[in-house]
Amino acid sequence: MRIPEKTESLKNFGKRIKAIRESVDISQEQIQYATGIGQSHLSKIEAGVMNIGLSHIAVLAEFYGLEEFELLQYNTSLPDHEELKRDVSKYLKRNGIDPSVFLKKGLAHLLKDRVLPSKFFSTPRYTKEVADYLDEKFNATFNTTAISQALENLRKKGLVDKLATSKKSKFQYRKKI
Repeated sequence: MRIPEKTESLKNFGKRIKAIRESVDISQEQIQYATGIGQSHLSKIEAGVMNIGLSHIAVLAEFYGLEEFELLQYNTSLPDHEELKRDVSKYLKRNGIDPSVFLKKGLAHLLKDRVLPSKFFSTPRYTKEVADYLDEKFNATFNTTAISQALENLRKKGLVDKLATSKKSKFQYRKKI
């Protein structure tokens, strides 16, 4: 008997894998980097068009800190977001990957959860200053364009102020007062 390529189980599995990934707010590319499962494979898995083997299920379960069967429980609620993040961080540390740079697309996480709570943004900063600080303090290299975009997102969320300067088209950012 031939099993159809696109079964309901594949679609349900794909939806669950995608929902778990999105609950931790990481990309397919990040999972590829951490696990070695290709981004194109992950895309096909999440779309429900690729049937994967137990070895891939085991790797994904280990990455999320889950048991294999938990990935297959389509009708249950998603695992706790904070627990997933902790378990992903443990996996990353075991595999020599710095979670502070990896999680939440790296830069956004660093700025929101590590830099903003510090005193660094108590005074206005140029993006170049932010880049130097991230490199020195966290050994994380980001270009100023990426930093500007991340800071603009934080501004839209009401977490930082964007200040005009005397330098044409240059801005400084500080923690919202």
